[in-house]
Formats: sequence, structure tokens, C-alpha cells
Amino acid sequence: MAFDALSGFKIVVSQYNLTYIVGDYFAVFDDESDIPEVYEWSAVKLYEELADHFRIAFERAEYTIPKKSFVDNTQIIHFRTIAEGMLSGQKDVVFNVKNRIIPPKYNYSNADLSNNAYTATGVYAEKEINSGSVSHIYSKIKIPIWGIAALTAVLSFIALWTFGKNIEKNLIFYVVISFFIGIGVGTVIYLILCIIARYRYAGFLKKDVSTVENLVFVVAPDGFGAIEQCIYCGKELIPWSFAKYFYETKYSIAIVCRDKSVCCIPKRLFQKSTQNDVLDYISSRVEQD
Repeated sequence: MAFDALSGFKIVVSQYNLTYIVGDYFAVFDDESDIPEVYEWSAVKLYEELADHFRIAFERAEYTIPKKSFVDNTQIIHFRTIAEGMLSGQKDVVFNVKNRIIPPKYNYSNADLSNNAYTATGVYAEKEINSGSVSHIYSKIKIPIWGIAALTAVLSFIALWTFGKNIEKNLIFYVVISFFIGIGVGTVIYLILCIIARYRYAGFLKKDVSTVENLVFVVAPDGFGAIEQCIYCGKELIPWSFAKYFYETKYSIAIVCRDKSVCCIPKRLFQKSTQNDVLDYISSRVEQD
């Protein structure tokens, strides 16, 4: 299990009169009883993190832990790391952690970090998240976007051909006009994607505490990762076999994992002389989109 150096702790949820002990086991104390309910992590059926709470479900019980019950952001990160680390590799668990800016912790495994690994530390900037979000969405729907643009251009030409005058004299003019109408439609769709990306970043700021934390970015022979500095132990990596493809933007290199999570690595955190080396290192291990 990755992140096994983290120690357990307790969370007091006064509004439900419950106390949780999170560690090797998941234990629940009712304030009216001295006998706890103790669960093994292997018994978890659903793990969910929403904007304001965590939800963990077992076969016959379900628990909601409000984020306001945690002492600070670091404790929230510790909780999700311990829970997701324990749940790593359990295929029968339903996960819902969509409001994340970095890959979930159940994707990680322990590895020895070699001397030729590239590491950097810093906080995400808005432009890095926006550009990465646009590129990620664009990479999935670029064919439909330009298919729509091409179809619009063809339909525009047909309309001009049908209702226009002096067709023979204006044929080239109609072709040019139709072409630019298609380009315009494709550009408008792309601008809408940019607006969506900005909206997503605003949502991340409210929902994911990792957006305001120092992160350690790692590119190494055994894998890669983006991990909060407060929990990083120097041996946690996502294996390259779990990477699906990567894409490059002006500001970052983003590795898309097979569970559709994205590990976005800001270029500015590496020296300019190293940035190309990092890109070459990644491209030698995973295909570019």
C-alpha cells in the first residue's frame, strides 16, 4: 500500500454524536456507547468525496463525514490519503471523486525513487489548470468539433449555391465564405470550451483543498505523480502502465490515466534547460495524443 507512513487519527462529528478513528481500520464510536463499530477497509462498497463531505458505505451501514468536522485542510488530505490508500486495488468498490485536480491516491503504489528522477514543488496557477482543462476536453471531442465545422461549411455552400445569383461568377467567393463560416463555428465552440475550463477551475477552488497546497511533481523511471507535500514520503508513484496518453500545452504537460484522472505537471516549476528533458522522458514511456 502506498502512503503507509501516515498515522491514523480521530474525527469528531458533533452534529451526529459520532467519533471516527481512521487508520488501519475504520472505527465508529457513538457518544452514547463505549463499544465501537469496527470495519475493515476491504468491506467498503462505496467511497465518495463531494464538495462538502465524504461518504463511506458498507454492506449494512453508511457514514457521512462533513468536511467542516476536520481541523484543517491537511487533515482532509490525510483522511482521503489513508482511506484511498487502503482501498487501492479493490475492484468491487464504487468510487466517486470527480472534484479532484490531481489523481486519487488509490492510483499510487510504493516505488524506490531513483537518482535520475525529475521532481519539482509548487502550487498550481490558474492558467495551468485552464489550459490543461481545455486541452483535455478538446482532445476528447476535437473530431466532432471540426466535423461540425466542416458540415456547417458544406451546408453554407449549399445554401449559397441554392439561393445565390450568378453562381458561375461567384463560385470561388461562395467557397471562401463557406470555409470561413465553418472556421468561425469551430472557433466559437473552442471559445465555449475555454469558458467551461474557467468554470471548472473556479469549481476546483471551492471543492478541492489541493488547489491551495504545495504539490510535489515527480517524473521517474517507475512512474509519475502529483502529491501534496504535506503527505509526500518520497516513494509514491503512479506506474507508467496506468498512463493512457499525454498532451502538452503552453504551460504544462498532462498525463491522462486509465481511470480518466489527469496528472498535470507545470513546466514553470522546472528549469528551462530541464523542461525538454522531462517532456522527452514522458514521451518515451507513454504515447502523445
